[in-house]
Formats: sequence, C-alpha cells, structure tokens
Amino acid sequence: MLSFINSSILGPLLPVFLFACGAFLLIKLSFKPFRKPRRMIRAFKGNNSKESFKAACLSLSGTLGVGNIAGVASAIGIGGAGAVFWMWVFAFMAMIIKYAEVVLAMRYKKYGEGGAALYMRYGIKNPILALIFSFLILITSIGVGNTVQSSAASESMRVCFGVPSIVTGIVFSIITLLMIYGGRKRIESVSSIIIPILSFGYIIISLAIICSNCKLIPSVFEQILSSAFDTESLVGGAVGFIFTDAIRLGASRGILSNEAGCGTAAYAHKTESHPAEQGIWGIFEVFVDTILLCSLTAFVVLITPEAPLNANGIAVALNAYGHYGDWLRQFIGISTTIYALASVVCWSYYGISAINYLGGKRNSRRLYLIIYSMAGILGSVFAPSLVWEISDFTVSVMAIINTTCVILLWREVKYSTDEYFV
Repeated sequence: MLSFINSSILGPLLPVFLFACGAFLLIKLSFKPFRKPRRMIRAFKGNNSKESFKAACLSLSGTLGVGNIAGVASAIGIGGAGAVFWMWVFAFMAMIIKYAEVVLAMRYKKYGEGGAALYMRYGIKNPILALIFSFLILITSIGVGNTVQSSAASESMRVCFGVPSIVTGIVFSIITLLMIYGGRKRIESVSSIIIPILSFGYIIISLAIICSNCKLIPSVFEQILSSAFDTESLVGGAVGFIFTDAIRLGASRGILSNEAGCGTAAYAHKTESHPAEQGIWGIFEVFVDTILLCSLTAFVVLITPEAPLNANGIAVALNAYGHYGDWLRQFIGISTTIYALASVVCWSYYGISAINYLGGKRNSRRLYLIIYSMAGILGSVFAPSLVWEISDFTVSVMAIINTTCVILLWREVKYSTDEYFV
C-alpha cells in the first residue's frame, strides 16, 4: 500500500509540485538571489558569519551522509542514471525553496526559537496546521531522522567490519542521549567540526577516483542525459514522463538528501543575521549537499565497472568505492556511520523543538527520547527497502505541506529579498 502511494500518487505529484513552486518563487523574487553573486558572497563574510556557519553545519548534519551516499546510489539502482539529472534539476529549485523557508523562519522566530510551525501559526494564522506539522516533525524524526540513519550505519558497519547491526543501533542510541542532553550548543559545536572534515575527505577521495577514470566521464554524462528522457513512446511521453522512476526517485531522494521544502531547516537557523542573508546559507546547504556531494557519489557509482545496482543504496555505494581498495570501502563505511550519527542527533533536536512547540513538558521530552532511542535500535535491523518507503512517504508529505505554506507567504520572502539585495 505504501509503495503504491509513493509510486503512483506522491511520486508523480511531488516533482511537478516542487518544480512549479520553485519556478513561482524564482519569478516572484526576480531571480535576485542568483543575479547578484557579489551580494551572495558578502553573506558569508557578515558579522554573524560564524554563527551562520554553525547553523548551516547543524542543518547539514541532518542531511549529509545517508541521503547523498545511500540515497543517491539507491535512486540510481532503481531509477537508472537518469535519476541523477533530475536531482540536479530539483536541486536548483530546492535552492530557492530552502532560501524562502529560512527567510520565513528568521522573520517569524519568537524568543530565540524558530521553525516552520511558527510561520504557519503567525504568518498564515493557522495554529491547527502548525500543530499538525509539529506532530509530523515528531513522526518524521523517528523515521527519516533515526531509522533510515541507523539502517544505513548498521549496514555499513556490518559489511565493512562485521559488526552486528543490533550493536550499532545500541551504540547510536547511547551517544544520541548523551549528545542531546548537551543542548543545541553542544550539537552545533560537534557538527561544525565533524561535517567539514568528513565532507572534505569525501570530496578529495571521490574526485581522485573520478579523475583516475576521466576518460569515462563523457559516457557517464551521455548515460545520465539519455536515460533521463527515456520514454517508451511519443504518444504517452507527456504522461509517462511524470511517472518514470528516474523522476520520482530523483525528486524524493534529492529532497531526502537536502530536506529543502520540508521545513526542518527552519529549526536550525536561529541567528541574528538578516533573514535574506541567512537564507543564502540555505542555498549554500543545497549546493554542497546535492550539487556537489550527491554528484560525486553518482559519478563514482556510474564509472565503476561491474558495479551491482539495486535498491540497497549503501551496499551499492560501498561496492563502488570498495572497487578501488578495501580501505576506501572502510572509509566510506565509517564516514556514512558518522554522518548518520550526526543526523540522528540533529533530528532528535528537531523532535525536541516540535515537542516544545506542542507544549510538552520534561516528562514528554523524556518519553520522546526513550521512543527515539528504541527506534534507532529497531531501525538498525529493519529491511532497508521498508525504511526507504516510509522515509519517501513522510518526507514527501512534509514537503507538500510546508512548501504550500511558503508559497502563501511569498510576499514576506520578497520583502526581505528586496531589502537585502539592493
């Protein structure tokens, strides 16, 4: 049933919806965030750049790793090389959507707290929708934020080092509890160190593999472009185009990787910067996550000879990198595990923020952390295909709800944009 909803309802709807919303925002904002690159660069040198960088790392810690390693490989395995093209397309639209939701989060933050629920309540003036969305954050934090991460990490440790999956799940749960009790500052401090170091290492290794196979790059591009538009007939092309696995998975896995449109980034960005200036960091996050890291993973997978492609994305990625040396397989396995742990910790913070909005007290937060920890253990032994189906569903629903709200508040985004990009 869930698979049918993802493939036949949300799958066709989501790409069209996000593309339309992204195009709408680009037109209404007159492409300003992209027409003035000098102004964009100045955002990275602002007075609050250090705090903005920490907020970006916190947001990235909730997205990097499983999405841009396992998610990309899984999308290629199911939807073919064409899924990569649609990741690029939707990444561009995701940049402006994430920019808009960060701007709104900054405009409607209250008492130092931000989040999509706040601009739903005070911007759209719909407190019921804000409550529903906060509840969805709780559910999604357990699914996307925990079980998906634990599943990928446990599979990595099992394949690379023979560590039983249940052991990885238990360790994840213990570390998560220790980290979350340190609060936002501890999470930000750890993220601002781990994320840049791991990402730099991942980029260098991936580029080295790609450069060593540079002769295959043209054929990879050809494979991506040709399969992206591969429809069975001209007559059914317009309809079939929307329903192809390449588009569906390119969109959903791209969103799972950068979370643009889901509203989660709104909980991470709580600095004193100008809303539009902080929104530029949202564009930066999508670029690093999807355009850079996702593309590197995709190219390594596609240039690797005899790389088995299937729905188990983490296995595909490990086999691709492992082809060039066992130590690379181990590096990717460890990197995925650490990325996943950062995501688990980050999403627990999102969940706690949602509970705070819902009026939950200390006992409610404790109960949530117990459930969250147990979900991590269970996620480590779940079948990856089931975990991905659940994740695709929850992320898609959140994206549709939140992006609709962003579109309704586009005038607020335009006001901040015009004020900053003078």
